[in-house]
Amino acid sequence: MIYFLSFICGVSLFYIHRFFPITAIFLSLILLTLFVVKKKHRLLPAAVFIIIAASGFYYAKTSYIPEQPLSAVGGDSYFMNPGGFSYGKAAEIEGTDESSAGFFQRARAKINKNIRDNFSEDSAAFLMSIITGERNLLTKETKDAFNATGLAHILSISGAHFGLLLFILFRIFRFSIKKLPYDLFVRLSLYITPSQIAAILCVPFMIGYLGISGMSIPSLRAFIMISLFLFGLLIQRKGFWLNTLLFAAVVIILIQPDSILDLSFQLSFIAVLCIGTVAEQNNRAEEQKCRSAKVKSGNKLFLKKTSVLLDFCSSALRISLAATIGTAPLVAYYFHYFSIISPLTNLIFTPVIGFVILPAALVLSFVSLVLNVFPLHSLIDAVTSLVISLIKNTARLGFIDIKIPAFPFILLITFYLGVMVYVFLMSKRQWAKGERQKAKGKEQSAFSPEPLAISHSSAYSLWPIALPIMIAFIPIIIYSCIRIFENEGMRITYLDVGQGDSTVVELPDNKTIVIDTGRRGFQTAGYLRYKGIKEIDALILSHGQSDHAGGTRYLLRNFKVHEIWDNGRLIYPEDFLAYMHENITRRRLQRGDIVEGKGYRITVLHPYDGFYTVYSDDNDENNDSIALKVQGRKNSFLFAGDIEEEAEDDIAHLKEYLKSGVLKVPHHGSKTSTSQTFLSAVSPEVAVISVGRNNTYGHPHDETIETLDGVGIFRTDKDGAIGIKEQPDGRLEIKTWKEFQLSEAKTINEEMSNFKKLFMVW
Repeated sequence: MIYFLSFICGVSLFYIHRFFPITAIFLSLILLTLFVVKKKHRLLPAAVFIIIAASGFYYAKTSYIPEQPLSAVGGDSYFMNPGGFSYGKAAEIEGTDESSAGFFQRARAKINKNIRDNFSEDSAAFLMSIITGERNLLTKETKDAFNATGLAHILSISGAHFGLLLFILFRIFRFSIKKLPYDLFVRLSLYITPSQIAAILCVPFMIGYLGISGMSIPSLRAFIMISLFLFGLLIQRKGFWLNTLLFAAVVIILIQPDSILDLSFQLSFIAVLCIGTVAEQNNRAEEQKCRSAKVKSGNKLFLKKTSVLLDFCSSALRISLAATIGTAPLVAYYFHYFSIISPLTNLIFTPVIGFVILPAALVLSFVSLVLNVFPLHSLIDAVTSLVISLIKNTARLGFIDIKIPAFPFILLITFYLGVMVYVFLMSKRQWAKGERQKAKGKEQSAFSPEPLAISHSSAYSLWPIALPIMIAFIPIIIYSCIRIFENEGMRITYLDVGQGDSTVVELPDNKTIVIDTGRRGFQTAGYLRYKGIKEIDALILSHGQSDHAGGTRYLLRNFKVHEIWDNGRLIYPEDFLAYMHENITRRRLQRGDIVEGKGYRITVLHPYDGFYTVYSDDNDENNDSIALKVQGRKNSFLFAGDIEEEAEDDIAHLKEYLKSGVLKVPHHGSKTSTSQTFLSAVSPEVAVISVGRNNTYGHPHDETIETLDGVGIFRTDKDGAIGIKEQPDGRLEIKTWKEFQLSEAKTINEEMSNFKKLFMVW
């Protein structure tokens, strides 16, 4: 086990070394010291540990492929926002070209087709995700429902899927072998046991399932662990689960070293580690209980049925809680929520899906592969639809999860550091307890109470628990207190939505305004979740073009929107109002409208009744864009949508009303906007340009950049999201997404800068 771990540590140290070279050396010395102490100063194991760790380090180094520069990345495939992800174009399921595809690809495509042809839309998407790993047809509503109820792991093929298939096949094969003619059965039993024959017969089916499952990290890990289990059956020896898990990790890292950075890899292995640890403790506790029962009641070894049922439920709940708590920090950091109801939903829905839907659908999928007929599809469809409906209804309950705002990465480190310290101290304590028991010649469980004579003190006995708790939770408490008492001024974040526009304004009275949505709304929603924002007080649509208003539906579906503000000239699609709640107010903004609150004022400058353009037709949406000014305590921010020169000239005479310290440059910095007259009237100190990388329009235009000479320019295509906070004294604190990203460190100053970023949050 220790040598598998040393290889994993070596690979991890390479990725740490890129950003924290001195820290990586320090960690290496700590690991080596702990190993030498554990091995009682034996030099040979220490030398082997160093060699294996160094091999892992250099293997990762030689396999490392540097990331592409941002200049080579398209604006519609990568977005640089806090809490953001890469949202590429939605993949479509296409027919497989049998002449070029392999056997497994053809089988996978055929199973997917059979499922789509025989099941309802939601059921088909769900069954494809758990059988072939095809998740592209899953709706956002279904994914969100499984996430909110803590059942997201079911949608990815993992150990449960492989384990159930193995269980079914193994039982069928072993039963069939025992039903062979007696003479043949006896002859086979002379050389190999029925369990060994069943294990051999299961291997090709496991390989086949791996082939059609998409070869994801969880499925690959499960395949390796189950293969080792089958190998243990063949050699009639049971392996340790932790060795198997670590070996699976090593194999996956050998195939793809950077998978150690993958969230799926981390969640998968942490969950199995937590489940295995608790299950092992449950087994030891059960063994101790059986021994105690044997001593007290002689041959009466079985407890009452009610007690057995309670023990089973208690054990299942502990295992579910262990997986939930172990992965909760990662889920909270990346997805900004914690599912309160997860242990309960896993106890209710997971058995139904795992022992009813999955086995039936899985076996019959293979039948359909051969016969082109999917037996019992109507029954499976009805059960699957019912379960999905119940999960969606559960997800609609308001109390099932907690929205968690962003927190610094250092809190994630301290939490898992506390867990590691706890495991280390407890294992050391159990080892010391075992040594004392051996010295006294006593046969007692490592989990039995320690005799008073060998207990140092109550404080000492609590130390292995108190120290990890302090490491894990004191930083969280300190950070929470800082956030509570932090002075909240106006915060404005200009998001990177590619060739489009979206800005989130967090007002001093804790209200949230979203100005435009981008094309799809995903990036805006991601940022709102990152900040822990559940409601949008006002959604302002500057005009109706898709690069500004295309994500409106998505935001209405996923957030409670109180008001929608527009220029009164938008014509919504017929089905649009279906996404609006009854309590949403639509407000038409015109020049002269003012909205005031504590510490801010919003003034509408454009458009107005009677405004028309001379050189454009009546449908000139750009010049009809809402232009408004958000005034803070001492600073003002101007948003002008996509207005062009005609509209700019029309409002330039407003002068003092127009003057603003920060300008959101109109129309993505096009040549037809930001005229010198308009810019002189605004007199900005800072200009923000929302623009897509490598866009086909040539935005921002060179003439616009020249016009902005002397103004501080920030661009979403180069800087990512731009955040501006107004301090109480009137100063503007400006930050960019790029400044929050770790960079490869070659000097102490660069490493210290990376350390600082671990404590930062947007």
